[in-house]
Amino acid sequence: MNRLLENPTSKAIGEGKKGIANVVDMILSDNETSSRLMDITSHDFYTYSHSVNVGILSVLLSKKLYTGSTDHDMHKLGAGFFLHDLGKVRVDPAIINKPGRLTEAEMFQMRIHPYQSYKILKETDHLTEEAKIIALQHHERDDGTGYPRRLRGDEIHEYGWICCIADVFDALTAKRSYKKAKKPIEALKIMKEEMLGHFNKKIFQNFVKLFQ
Repeated sequence: MNRLLENPTSKAIGEGKKGIANVVDMILSDNETSSRLMDITSHDFYTYSHSVNVGILSVLLSKKLYTGSTDHDMHKLGAGFFLHDLGKVRVDPAIINKPGRLTEAEMFQMRIHPYQSYKILKETDHLTEEAKIIALQHHERDDGTGYPRRLRGDEIHEYGWICCIADVFDALTAKRSYKKAKKPIEALKIMKEEMLGHFNKKIFQNFVKLFQ
């Protein structure tokens, strides 16, 4: 969409149309996902827009990784990616939108959201186990510094890696009250030079290719 707005050529519009069609298809075919996205909207609009951005980026990355394979259901995966932050509806919006550094107690509250996302998806029982894993693992890190379970390396599901990378990228490129938005190239540079120990290197390399 950014490329389309910057340069609305026939090719860009055609590519944008395909992406929009995929999102519309998901919304039309999956009432549960649509309903949960609206729950997020009413709780906190930044979380909603972040969820949509991460969902789109994750689906694009999955498409790049899995084109030609029949082992991955993109619609079911997409629902997991779009709803990865659903647990934030159980976190105080004042903490989510705090314009400064979180206290230790506030950070503890924030870090419950992956488990709460998993718990909500399990309670509603509409999505696959893989989608629930996406929600639970999207803040885990390759070096074991993530949360909520401090998993590392192969303990983290490939789908969790995809969402993790998209999540960090969108957080870096988003404008918030307490920080300026990074340009995509700046965000990728930070991820490569300062945060690469957090990600699966192969999947990150494929993510970078989305912008080339």
